[in-house]
Amino acid sequence: MQFSSIIAASIMATMAFAAPAPVPEPAAEAASQLIDLWVDAGFLGLKFTGSSTVGTCVNLPSNFNDKISSGKAKPGFRCTTWVDANCLGTGFSFNESPGASSFPSWINDKSSSWKCVKA
Repeated sequence: MQFSSIIAASIMATMAFAAPAPVPEPAAEAASQLIDLWVDAGFLGLKFTGSSTVGTCVNLPSNFNDKISSGKAKPGFRCTTWVDANCLGTGFSFNESPGASSFPSWINDKSSSWKCVKA
């Protein structure tokens, strides 16, 4: 009887001091294609396909900065382009369909950054 009490106490003591299992870190969200932008109205001319994580602001590369005239979000997203870098200033938003075949004059050839969120 005494032997089983010692074993039970030993097991209980071991359980009390056991470290909890580490919680795995959540996986970082992978970048994916979210937006298509064109230098000409009507989805024509040179095309930029932007990849990022959802909700992250991205500055346009120099060869597309201040040159965008039309755009479409990828399916399931709503995208915004801004007149200033770092998603500052005035923004213009659009979805996949119909997209924006012709940006308004106040942002046409003036976009410097973009960001997409789930629609």
